[in-house]
Amino acid sequence: MHEIEDKYIEQLKEEIIKNLRLDFFDDEEIKAILRDLTSFDKKIRQKAVALCQTLSHKSSSLVPTTIKRVKNASRFLVPREMEKWINHAYDLLDHQGVDPFLGFISRMDAETLWNFLMPKGLSLQEVTPFLETYLRGISGLELKVMPNKESFTNTSTIYLPPFIDKYEEHDKNLLVYKFMAAHKWAQIVQGTLTPDAATLKTFLKDDATAHPDIETFFSLFPERELAIDLYNIIEAFRLESFLKNELPGLMRGVCNIKKDFIKFRAPLSSLSEKAAFVELLYQSYLRAETETSFLNKEIGEILYLKEDAGNHESMTALFKLYNMATKLAGVYQPRSYLLLLGAIRPEDISLHLKEERRAHKKRLEGFVTKIINMPSFAPQKMSAHKTLFRDRMADPAKEYLLIKGRIIDLDTETKDFISEKGGIPGGVMVKGADIGGAGSPITLTELMEEEEIFQETTGGIKYDEWDYNRGGYKKKWCTLYEHNIHPGHDSFVEQTLRRYSGQVNILRKKFELLNREPKIIRRQKDGEDIDIDAVVDAFSDIHAGLSPSENYFTKYDRQQRNLAVLFLIDMSGSTKGWVNEAERESLILMAEALEALGDRYAVYGFSGMTRNKCDYYCVKSFDESYSDTVKRRISGIVSKDYTRMGPPIRHSISLLKSVDARTKLLITLSDGKPEDYDAYKGNYGIEDTRKALIEAKEFGIHSFCITIDREASSYLKRMYGEVNYTVIDDVRKLPHRITEIYRRLAT
Repeated sequence: MHEIEDKYIEQLKEEIIKNLRLDFFDDEEIKAILRDLTSFDKKIRQKAVALCQTLSHKSSSLVPTTIKRVKNASRFLVPREMEKWINHAYDLLDHQGVDPFLGFISRMDAETLWNFLMPKGLSLQEVTPFLETYLRGISGLELKVMPNKESFTNTSTIYLPPFIDKYEEHDKNLLVYKFMAAHKWAQIVQGTLTPDAATLKTFLKDDATAHPDIETFFSLFPERELAIDLYNIIEAFRLESFLKNELPGLMRGVCNIKKDFIKFRAPLSSLSEKAAFVELLYQSYLRAETETSFLNKEIGEILYLKEDAGNHESMTALFKLYNMATKLAGVYQPRSYLLLLGAIRPEDISLHLKEERRAHKKRLEGFVTKIINMPSFAPQKMSAHKTLFRDRMADPAKEYLLIKGRIIDLDTETKDFISEKGGIPGGVMVKGADIGGAGSPITLTELMEEEEIFQETTGGIKYDEWDYNRGGYKKKWCTLYEHNIHPGHDSFVEQTLRRYSGQVNILRKKFELLNREPKIIRRQKDGEDIDIDAVVDAFSDIHAGLSPSENYFTKYDRQQRNLAVLFLIDMSGSTKGWVNEAERESLILMAEALEALGDRYAVYGFSGMTRNKCDYYCVKSFDESYSDTVKRRISGIVSKDYTRMGPPIRHSISLLKSVDARTKLLITLSDGKPEDYDAYKGNYGIEDTRKALIEAKEFGIHSFCITIDREASSYLKRMYGEVNYTVIDDVRKLPHRITEIYRRLAT
């Protein structure tokens, strides 16, 4: 294990050396840097090396300074705290850039380090699940929440400050987070950030732009930052009535919060005329509506738009206020409205919209490819479809795609896309009047049986992924979707029970006996027998000069069993055929035996394709009984796609953590190593899976793998350890072996 870790560190060091030489570091300077890196504690060495490797790509000249800062921090922090400190520095470098990173590592005083380790206030990490649920509840949208030094949104993700310590009270800090999130949601749904093309073109008056957006709009203003901040404040006034109607309880609480923020604003006299003008508008937003005397009449009439005003009115108001502001003296210095209003980032919104258009175009290409490759379908054999769509007739005025015996009702975008491509080979557009009663049109949605064609990468549950190269996590990198397995309707369960009827009865009797067997508890201060392993460990500690443990005995625990187990089933494409059948048979035998034992158990399957589509299938949850529905789900287990093991293991950990049990097991049935369609292969997949299993161990969950891959020893030893896996060389032995393996693990 250490040899593999050392190999990774050496690879990272080689990249550092290469980058240092490109920046003209001489050999002596490079040797000094490598000596310093080698001097770090083993637990933080890889993190420090990976941090310097990433930094060397950005600015090699900063590597020596960074190493010095890491060494200084290690004088004050223990290794566990150092890992946290380096991880935070790494996240700043990844997400915010070099300047915030340098600002963080340069603060070495005791007070700053103490505040970092024991911060006051409320962290975003602590409330992210709540805020995402809150946003889903008020909007029905799957908006994600991520940390950033200032608040903004690109319309799919809401970025909020990683920490708020405005108040000593937890609830008030949470109220600030809730308002910031709700305000960004209002900007999304009320068109603040995505004005339609017709609205934009009334201002742009330029038909050359195919996809005008808010970035295009702000290109009209020479003083861009001034225009963005003015628009942000104008929209805040417009959105106020919307938020009060939608979230009256929240807005009542926010009223006092807003007044608190006035106290900390800079006096207008300290600002340039332009900056004072914007500050005046912002402070007027923070004050109560009744205090209109704070503004002159002309400005007040511009800001207080009608309740039903849209963003066209806001944009019109922007031009008026912008013209007023540009006539004022001084340079406009954008001020941070980090809390409450946050910022508007047109470039991020524009980039996100472009990515959405590319993704949509790719989906359309998928639709077209699917249509081209689908099998021919003779109209006279359409009785099933005719029955299903017997009430649907072709609209005489509409155009339909006629291809391979099917009549397809296309939406406008797909029709335009096909037209841009010059049509579809073998397809022809026909009028509904020419079809008559010859067939029933169907939509693309009805045509595509595979749900993944339409599945968005939004939603789902986000999980980190371990990148062994950098020695850190890729935050919220994978998206996992929960599904219920479609029940099978064959007689597989009944056939299996008949085939193994004798063995099922024996298994039930064996498992019933487990309830009466006392369990040996090791490393106790007193007991019925000597714990040989504990004595050997103590002897080794004494020779090493360490203080030995005093727990040298074993005793029997005759308490009631308190165990929960989750079976995680590999449903990748490679399990197709006999492997899949053996997995299902094994589950049936296990379920029958566990019903006699009374242990709580759950069964889930996993597969997927790429980090954006990790599928997790429920066969039986902990709360469900072993019913006919569960039996049909076992029958319905079929082979799917690939074997990305990290996300399903982490999700299984989450499920097991919620179960109240003294002993928790995670047993995985797989036919091969972790592998996915993308770069999740080889050492990368093995190391991420290993890290997920280490996380399980940290939560007191014991993991075990049963595999039929004869080459598995080469990687399972790395992932599970020496004794936490077994290789079954013949898949036909799997149903017989799994129950005995469980019996051994459970005792």
